[in-house]
Amino acid sequence: MASVLVVDDEEDIRDLVRINLELDGHDVTTVSSGPEALDRLHADVPDVIVLDLMMPGMDGWEVLTKLKMQQSEAADVPVLLLTARADDMDRIRGGIEGAIRYITKPFTLDDLRDEVRKALEGEPESVKRRRAQHEALERLARLERGAAPMTEEPGARPRLTKLESAPDTKEPGYRIRRPSPDAMATLSPKQRELLDAIAANPTVRAAAEQLEVSRSNVYASLRRIARKLDMKSVPELVALTRQGGLAPED
Repeated sequence: MASVLVVDDEEDIRDLVRINLELDGHDVTTVSSGPEALDRLHADVPDVIVLDLMMPGMDGWEVLTKLKMQQSEAADVPVLLLTARADDMDRIRGGIEGAIRYITKPFTLDDLRDEVRKALEGEPESVKRRRAQHEALERLARLERGAAPMTEEPGARPRLTKLESAPDTKEPGYRIRRPSPDAMATLSPKQRELLDAIAANPTVRAAAEQLEVSRSNVYASLRRIARKLDMKSVPELVALTRQGGLAPED
């Protein structure tokens, strides 16, 4: 028997998932929002989390990001995303952000029970998460290879890829928090070299070519750096880097 936390704002879905996982002997707790989920994780760490993406207020993406950036046991809990969003970029983002599986609604209950069983068996969560990230990055690379060439107006800054899209820093009151000197000190020379390349180039593709590494490796490295610096996302890290926010202060 394992403990499972189900996070979904739809009561019918919560009850359906709970009843069917309880048939397999699992101890199932349900919550209806992101803040409730994070509060619950502080009190009791489950063995598996089944997480909806589309919730009002704090959505599943924010819950997943906050969870995987924690320096606690909860960060190592396998997460299964259960969502109606079936877009390829959402699937890719799910893998990169730390979910081990992406399940779309409508779903079969047998498939869900099987995915929970697989999440509990075999390799540690960290291994499953790295595999999901690798598969997501490979999928992203395939999509980008098959995409039509980008066209830009003369003199325009090259457009970023979908995963690199920077936050809207022109929004009133918007401010990206600068990492502390102690956090910056944890970066390795290779990670600093990568950030220098990101700052000096208009796209991740160009930075990867400068460093002679794959974009998949660059995205994976940026994800690790964002976690080290306690930043919300890779796009925020890229935006701050290009604004000079990671340069040493005078």
